[in-house]
Amino acid sequence: MEIFHIVIIGIVSCLAMDMWQRLLKLLYDINPSDWGVVGRWFVLVVSRGKIYNPTIDEEVPIKNELMIGWIVHYSVAILYSVFFFILLKYEICGASLMNGIVFGLISVIIPWFFFMPVLGKGFLGIKTPSPFLACSLAVGSHIAIGASIGGFYQIFGY
Repeated sequence: MEIFHIVIIGIVSCLAMDMWQRLLKLLYDINPSDWGVVGRWFVLVVSRGKIYNPTIDEEVPIKNELMIGWIVHYSVAILYSVFFFILLKYEICGASLMNGIVFGLISVIIPWFFFMPVLGKGFLGIKTPSPFLACSLAVGSHIAIGASIGGFYQIFGY
């Protein structure tokens, strides 16, 4: 049953993040994350064995890259759920909304110091047109997913 909860919490939390990004689109016309680029990057990592791809936007689109990107996106969310579950099991933190928010804030290091740089956007999105906006959007998205993870683990009684 724990594996089922881990997967469901990862998926539902990812949905919460996606809903947050859609809300930003509705209210402020801020585009949500482009999972097609993530799919393209993932396929190129697998096919070329090269993680760093600073010219990803110039690469020829790959068949089914958007679907692959969504799969990668939800798989990463499930991995976040696994990691939070491990923190719970080792009693490093408890299941709560607040601990989820803290987890989300800590997890933002992944896009800031891994995904943005490997996609050619620089550390903290410094090579984007608006680094502060790029970093802020990552923070908001990770708070959404972290709060959902912490909250749902609490609801499920962990």
